[in-house]
Amino acid sequence: MKYIFRMGAALLLFLSCSANAFQFKPFAQPYYDMVDATFNQNEAFETVAFVEKYFRVVGNEGFNKSIYYAADKLKAAGFVLEEEAKPSDRLTYRIEKRALDKPTWEPVSGSLKLGSGEELLNLETNRNMIAINSFSTKGEQSFEFVNVYEGKEIDNYDVEGKVVVGNASARYLFSECVQKRGAVGVISYRMPDYNQPVKHQNSISFSGIPLDEEKESFAILLSYDAYNKLLMAEFEEKFELKIDLATKVYKSEELTLVAELKGSKTPEERFVFSAHVQEPGANDNASGVGALTEIAASSARLLQSGQIDPERTITYLFGDEIVSTNRYVQEDPERAKGIKWGMSLDMVGEDTEKTGGTFLIEKMPDPGAIWVRGVEKHSEWGGRPLTKEQLKPHYFNDLVISQFKAIGSARNWEVNFNPFEGGSDHVPFLRGNIPGLLLWHFTDVFYHTDRDRIDKVSPQTLDNVGTGALMIALMLTENKEQLADFVLLEASTAAAIRMTNEVQLSKSGISEGEDKEVQRDIVATWADYYLNVFETTLDIDPKNKTAFQKNLQETKDAMITLKNMSLGQLN
Repeated sequence: MKYIFRMGAALLLFLSCSANAFQFKPFAQPYYDMVDATFNQNEAFETVAFVEKYFRVVGNEGFNKSIYYAADKLKAAGFVLEEEAKPSDRLTYRIEKRALDKPTWEPVSGSLKLGSGEELLNLETNRNMIAINSFSTKGEQSFEFVNVYEGKEIDNYDVEGKVVVGNASARYLFSECVQKRGAVGVISYRMPDYNQPVKHQNSISFSGIPLDEEKESFAILLSYDAYNKLLMAEFEEKFELKIDLATKVYKSEELTLVAELKGSKTPEERFVFSAHVQEPGANDNASGVGALTEIAASSARLLQSGQIDPERTITYLFGDEIVSTNRYVQEDPERAKGIKWGMSLDMVGEDTEKTGGTFLIEKMPDPGAIWVRGVEKHSEWGGRPLTKEQLKPHYFNDLVISQFKAIGSARNWEVNFNPFEGGSDHVPFLRGNIPGLLLWHFTDVFYHTDRDRIDKVSPQTLDNVGTGALMIALMLTENKEQLADFVLLEASTAAAIRMTNEVQLSKSGISEGEDKEVQRDIVATWADYYLNVFETTLDIDPKNKTAFQKNLQETKDAMITLKNMSLGQLN
């Protein structure tokens, strides 16, 4: 029976590779060679270095300077301001401006001292020490403080007119102590385990509080080292702290940079890249801005040199995380109909020897997000189990994984993937029923901390990610004759490997006493998922539809045979 099962998997592979399949694997090679020759990692790194200098909040000076810096680089690469472009111009950009409902914010200076004068934190070396939306103090002021520890029994403490210290989130402490009980400010320590605070004792994880223009209060965020020194001070000094904060709170506007390489035949169909600008880190997410700016510039050079001629449009979107992408997907229903693929670039520049973790492709929801086993593994960021109703069958998962795996092999670079977790710019695509993936890294021990600086960014990683992302976008938008067959080959190869692995996992589970019907359901769900994946290859619009549909049907028939053989293994 084991031999028959292997024959079924081989049958699927054979049928998916029919119709001159020997030509299809090299399909991707010219795209790799072309992008590899033009992508400039130094230019990408230069953009990261500029953007990461600023603590970026939507609408503030650093955010806006980053948008204009990227726009200037695109202009230098040949993109034309949309309002000045001729109908024949294929490279265009625009900067969309919208009034912000609330003022923006930025830090200027900050110092936290014990009553003795010993300084615990200073903004120059502790970039995240002031919570977003904090107001200034009136110069250096002395405050009595009270420690509420985890803040579970705040009513047992007299906090009115004092600064509250707690091992709890700044937002929670601010709400409970400042807004409800009259505290003048809060000092918070809250560091996730994946940041390894005991090892990295000066890291501070950025956070924010509500913008309260009536209270005009503040929150200070502590490192592990500063928190422990403050705890010791309770026994050695008066309950007094010296705080000096300067911030800016002002009206501004939201900027979104939208650039496009217009398709030559079906410009209404598009591949959309998204990289968010806000957040203060280098990897998160100045690296996404740097990589995407160079992706756009590289595609411009390739177009201008006549090496590419995409039939479909490629869109490059820079803005506010999730908000800008969601708006792009939702605000124009007609435009949304033409968005065929979305890709989020978030934390794509890691020097993993310093930050830890690995490069990850976060997949669209597939059965691996329901049953996390075998090769499936959630990141430490975490995910929740999905249901069958939430699955998004599409070839995009396996196409992107296979291409990045090939680049990883060529460049001795570790490439992995994780089940869907959410939390970045791929989510708006999926909400709009558009295939969307996230390129990122995790676990990063400096994630969301003020140690996420330019020295943690690798130009080579920017090159690796940018090369893979652009070559995939070009493949799908150029829509050459063999594209549909190539994509079907990648999906069916992945299906055969997945079915083999899932059957073995289920057989092991049954032998260890797990429910047989549950195991059969897992395998059947994967088979049905891939049958639907194969069907999505029709949206590529194959050049020879008759031949492709025959190939597709044979592949689906082979998958049904493989499904039946697989379930037979579990009787």
